[in-house]
Amino acid sequence: MNRLDRISALLVLLQSRPVVKSAEMAERFGVSLRTIYRDMRTLSEAGVPICGNAGVGYALIEGYRLPSLMFTKEEAMAFLTAEKMIEQLTDSVNSSYFRQGMDKIRAALRAVDKKYLQDMDDTIAVYRSRNLGKSLPNLLQMILSSINDKLVIEIDYTNVDGKGTKRMLEAVGITYSHPNWYLSAWCYLRKEYRLFRLDRIGHIEVTTMSQTKVHPPLESLLGCDDPQQLQKVVLCTSKSVARSHADHCYFMGLTSERVLDDEQVEQTYMAYSLESLARWVLANADTTTVVTPPEVNVIIKQILKKLVL
Repeated sequence: MNRLDRISALLVLLQSRPVVKSAEMAERFGVSLRTIYRDMRTLSEAGVPICGNAGVGYALIEGYRLPSLMFTKEEAMAFLTAEKMIEQLTDSVNSSYFRQGMDKIRAALRAVDKKYLQDMDDTIAVYRSRNLGKSLPNLLQMILSSINDKLVIEIDYTNVDGKGTKRMLEAVGITYSHPNWYLSAWCYLRKEYRLFRLDRIGHIEVTTMSQTKVHPPLESLLGCDDPQQLQKVVLCTSKSVARSHADHCYFMGLTSERVLDDEQVEQTYMAYSLESLARWVLANADTTTVVTPPEVNVIIKQILKKLVL
């Protein structure tokens, strides 16, 4: 990226966020901090009202707006791809908001690029795997609003065993791991952080009660469920098996892989069902072994014992 393109991109980045740290800009554009400082001076000398300093971060003065931006064909295609995913993988209200945003993006495109998007529309397909949004059309927005406003939410929740409970929660964040959305929250009933599948929420209400806790980062809360906790499982398998069954592995909760040698990889799962993984190991017994936890091997032995009876 040449300097002119980088400065233009920096201006877009500054308009998109309240404050942008110097180190973040340097890492994003692959340049030194000194280069970022020079670029900020260049923008300031060109009349862009930038406030902040090199040690903290930079921001545009409130009220300053750039003229309408032009999107490249590649950027527009990325937006189209995202639109397809959001329409199928989020609730109806969230999808509607994104479509409104896409209309504004299309309005900023040149006529030739609008035609390009129209012609390419049928070349991307995303299929819905869950019924999220049919019974609760505004679920995601309500959860995110409660987080922003720091308000307690009340939900009707059905666990994996079909048992229904009413929960008072302090929502921390939402995550998507194929094929489900999850809510990480402090649960008043269990008095601990729990992970709730959004498609098991039958009713949600944002209360007027304020949240009482300062919550840790969302990333630190992944791995808990109600009532069955996600469990970490580490397997060792062959590269060929990992490659040929990649989609199935992710469906079972694969989170990372580490290459051990030319033939073996170590796979880490966050699993809801140890039995499902145990049966998968059995199906690939000539290439796959369990590293941890030992409970998976216990389940395998129980399955084998039933087979020989």
